[in-house]
Amino acid sequence: MEHSSAGEAWEQAVKTSETNLTKEDINVLLMLSKMLGQTDVEGQISQIEVTETFLEKQIAEAVEEKNKNEKLYRKLGTTIGLAIVIILI
Repeated sequence: MEHSSAGEAWEQAVKTSETNLTKEDINVLLMLSKMLGQTDVEGQISQIEVTETFLEKQIAEAVEEKNKNEKLYRKLGTTIGLAIVIILI
């Protein structure tokens, strides 16, 4: 951070990290990087809270999708297993 601002450091960290974030999540984090260091403390806290709220919503949606897909794959595995047993009999 000796040669860059907090926002630039944040942006570089988001771009170089290897995560399973969606493009939408990455864009939200990059928008946050543009606000860091540009406004007063209250403005930054407000922006962080907005970002946190959005990411919590994204997490809830991801958990819901995981649960839906988990049921699907479990049923698919059972169906394929039964099909193989029927074919072998």
